[in-house]
Amino acid sequence: MSLPVHSVPRESLLHVMKGMPAAPQVLSRIGQMTQDPRVDLSDFIDLLRCDPALTARIIRIANSPYYCVGSEYSSIEQALARIGMSEIYTIAGFAAVVQMSKQNLRLYGISAAELRENSLLTALIMEALAKSAGTDSQEAYSAGLLRSMGKIALDGLTYTSGLMRSKGDITLVGPRKDKTQNPCYVAESCGALAEWEVATTGLTNCQAAAFVLGEWRFPAPIIEAIGNQYEPWQSTTNPRLASLLNLSSGAACGLGFALAGERPYWSRSHNILDIACVTESQIESAAQTGLERFCTLHSAIS
Repeated sequence: MSLPVHSVPRESLLHVMKGMPAAPQVLSRIGQMTQDPRVDLSDFIDLLRCDPALTARIIRIANSPYYCVGSEYSSIEQALARIGMSEIYTIAGFAAVVQMSKQNLRLYGISAAELRENSLLTALIMEALAKSAGTDSQEAYSAGLLRSMGKIALDGLTYTSGLMRSKGDITLVGPRKDKTQNPCYVAESCGALAEWEVATTGLTNCQAAAFVLGEWRFPAPIIEAIGNQYEPWQSTTNPRLASLLNLSSGAACGLGFALAGERPYWSRSHNILDIACVTESQIESAAQTGLERFCTLHSAIS
């Protein structure tokens, strides 16, 4: 994906990506393997073992009451044999989000727990809603799980990399001069989130996410859905998946798991229900299903 005009340099985001956890990249490759019926299970296991921390987290989640009945799994091989490759992908997604959300996002005033819980709940609602709508549930789950990746990238761009500088009343990307500068989004004073992001960093979190996920070679439908989640009707190839993501994010918000500044984007304008091909009752059912599963798994992902 090419970055928009007046955006941050591509090299700046690539620099930030080097410091991000490897788990999402592993998740991308796992997703490709689960779609390939010819994949060798030994290759699948070897991939998981590339990240020992991710593997340990997968085993921990697999041993939660939701997945484990009987004796606990002591290895990834045992978990894979009893749970299956597709469900291991779901668990790997949980584990990846935990690794990605270890730090608070100072740029947004969002705690690590808030980010983690919103991502996981949205993914579970998205998965349930996709099944009701008859669309690819793995793609839907992945889109929900990774939808805030751009926030992590932009937070890293402004703080971890020390690339922020101040010019007048606008905060811009570049060599940082004022070490005491502390830009943070506050809805009451900063206005619309996406507009504030562009003024602050040069691009929106949706654009940043699309760029990062593109570099990590996630499937195009997932990238476009996340890139257009605030305005799904703008999607040129798959407005339905983007609309499902918008509705699922709104459902998570309605359940009390909102992220700062996003509520206005879940207003269900532009006949979004028609674009997504779902009903209000299907959304309510998916939200309940997602919340029940989330509550069962919460202790394993906290």
